[in-house]
Amino acid sequence: MLSLLRIALRNLFVDRERGLLLFLVISSASAVLVGMMSLTAGVATEQRKAVKTLISGDLNVGGYFKVHPDTLAPVIGETPRVRGVVEPLLPASCALRERGRGQAAVGSGRHRARSFMMSLDVKQEQASLGLMPLEKGSLEALDRPHTVALSQPMAERLRVQVGDVATIYAEMVGGKRNALDVEVVAITGRAGFLGEAAGILVSNTTLRELSGFRSESSSVLQFMCPEGTDLDTLGGSLRQGLRQAGFEVLPASHEAYGDKVSPLLRENWAGQRLDVSTWEDESSFLSFVTDGLTALTALVGLIGLAVVMVGLFVSLSVSVRERTREIGTLRAMGMHRRSVVGLFVLEGLLLGLLASAAGALLASLLCLLLRGTVPLPAPIASLFFSETLPLEPHLPAVVLAVLAVTLGAVLASIIPAARAAALSPRSAMESL
Repeated sequence: MLSLLRIALRNLFVDRERGLLLFLVISSASAVLVGMMSLTAGVATEQRKAVKTLISGDLNVGGYFKVHPDTLAPVIGETPRVRGVVEPLLPASCALRERGRGQAAVGSGRHRARSFMMSLDVKQEQASLGLMPLEKGSLEALDRPHTVALSQPMAERLRVQVGDVATIYAEMVGGKRNALDVEVVAITGRAGFLGEAAGILVSNTTLRELSGFRSESSSVLQFMCPEGTDLDTLGGSLRQGLRQAGFEVLPASHEAYGDKVSPLLRENWAGQRLDVSTWEDESSFLSFVTDGLTALTALVGLIGLAVVMVGLFVSLSVSVRERTREIGTLRAMGMHRRSVVGLFVLEGLLLGLLASAAGALLASLLCLLLRGTVPLPAPIASLFFSETLPLEPHLPAVVLAVLAVTLGAVLASIIPAARAAALSPRSAMESL
């Protein structure tokens, strides 16, 4: 085995120009694959951060209430009782926050825009406020009555600034329309597509007044749990516990709150129904971003592997023809066919492993250097949920890229190796 390794290493250095070209091709394919995987992971992280900051907890217990079948309000009518059921079922490490949600329109002068509306408790969510992107004003000012924070796209459409007065129009629990004059105290920064989907932020108190909720009611109980928590299993436990307590709970579905409103509104029932969802459910309408990047990464990887395999196949095939005398001589000296196959496969393995490892390492270092430093144009920033290029290299992804490219190199060397092994010892004499 050591002799085969020495011969393989010598052959890689004999034709340096061809070897260097193959090294560059293989390392480039590995580097591009690592870069795409880092971008996909970074976008997924930024999206998750934005979703869990603005519209969802790790786990959510929400309510849908109908006074009569043709109305629907996003409220938990018996919030204290629901809390009493779910809190004992959750790990002590999960933190609770009460929020409100719904849809509303905001008007200012001749301009009007409609968007998703969220509310929060300013005093209890100081940490969350610090994570929200802010362009102007102060989110702490939402603690004052009749105030609102608008996303930058909403503010631009309404042509309002901090300090201006706008009017929020929303539907109350019983189906009547309500309006409330509010002061714009903050303009939040762009948060990807959530800047469009969650453009209105108020306090829980303002939302209760606007929607006609009782003082102890909330739209949704959101639980923030540590990394690694099995949210699906925990959500199943909450559904079972709520049903045992006498609540009617919707079946599990991978849909966001807004996607459930229209189907529930068409159903002929009245009363209270609860829903348990994860942050992935609530962000399902954004899955096209990460799914698209994952598909693009797979496509780029396949193209890179194809280039590596074709290049290495052609190079080794030429090498077999050029080394006919050498192969025949080795066979005449007693080298078995399987050893000849092993020699060429080993050459492909060494070249693929060394080049892919070098490319992956270089790409990882470059991603770490460029992370958070490359500004993005507004359309791409909205798509990636970040103002700068979100690159997040992970060791498992780097190892996967190296293994995939190396495997492609090994597979590409099998047919040339088999051709080399098929040469007889007489080839050495015939090539003289």
